[in-house]
Amino acid sequence: MIKLTISWKPLSVNMTYRKTNYSYYMTKVGKEYKEECKRQASMQYKKLPLSGSLEVCYRYYFWDNRVHDHLNYNKCLNDALTGIIWIDDKQIKTSHHYTLLDKDNPRVEMDIKKINA
Repeated sequence: MIKLTISWKPLSVNMTYRKTNYSYYMTKVGKEYKEECKRQASMQYKKLPLSGSLEVCYRYYFWDNRVHDHLNYNKCLNDALTGIIWIDDKQIKTSHHYTLLDKDNPRVEMDIKKINA
């Protein structure tokens, strides 16, 4: 099992992408978040990306008590970890999500393991 912590305020897909009349683009804050996730993941996991089916447990520690749609936070994070933790995020066959509070240390903790699917 891989244990990974991204010490950064989780970023919603609503903050990551914007729509023009014809397409979507990644915002500056989205690019910065993605690069920071890549950097932190690369420091914590130095092996080849996992292949096969995966199960991921996400624990989102938010900075406030608002109701957050945790699934909106997966897109940019999963894309950032592609090529580092897994080959492609479509390998994730099972996921568990927990929304928690830590005003002083917002972060995402992940447990990633291979499964037989």
